[in-house]
Amino acid sequence: MPSGYFLPPRKAFLCRLAGVVFLLSAAVMPIVIAVAGLTPGAWPICGGGYGCAWNANATTLLPEESRAEIEGSPVALTRYEAYVARTDVRIGLAAIEAIDLLPFMALLGTVGIALRRLGGSGADTLERALPWLRRASLAAIVWTLAGPIYESALETWLSQGMPSGFQIVTTILLAPIAGGLLLAFAAYAAIWAVEAALKAQRDLDRFI
Repeated sequence: MPSGYFLPPRKAFLCRLAGVVFLLSAAVMPIVIAVAGLTPGAWPICGGGYGCAWNANATTLLPEESRAEIEGSPVALTRYEAYVARTDVRIGLAAIEAIDLLPFMALLGTVGIALRRLGGSGADTLERALPWLRRASLAAIVWTLAGPIYESALETWLSQGMPSGFQIVTTILLAPIAGGLLLAFAAYAAIWAVEAALKAQRDLDRFI
C-alpha cells in the first residue's frame, strides 16, 4: 500500500461528516450518564396521537422476571420506587451507567477522530488515522468486558429495593462477550497488519 494514500474529495467529505457524527455522539454520553441518575429508566416514547413524551419508569432497569415481581405487587412497587428516588441511589445509578458508557464514549470518539483523519488532506492521512483506529479497537475490547460488570453492578445495586433484599448478582453471558472480543481483536490485528505494511514500505523507500 503506498504511503501517499488519499481519498477522492467526495469520499473524504463523507469521512469527515461521519467523523463529526461520531464525535457528537460521544459528546452526548456524559448527558446520558447524568440522565441515568436524574431520571432512572427514562426513555422517549412517541405515538398514539399525543406526540412525544419523556417516560420515566425505573422498573425498566430490572430484568424481566424481577420487573414482573415488582409490578405485580403495589407494596413492592412503592418500596422500590421509594428506594430509587433516594439521592444516594441515583448517584450510584449514574456511576454504574458510566461503567458502560465511558468505554463506549471512548470508542465513538476515537472512531470519529480516525474518520476525520482519513478525510483530511495530505499524503499521510492513513498513517494519521491508524493509531486512532487501534485505540478504537482497544476501546471496543474494554467496552465488551465492561458489559457484564455493568449488568452485575446494576442488578446488585437495585436488589436493595427488591422484596428479597440485598444480594450480590453476577451476570455473565459468554456468547456476546466472546463475539465482541473476537471482532475487536480481529479489528486490532487488521490495523496492526496495515501499520506493519506501511512501516515496511517506508523502510523500503528509504533503502531505495
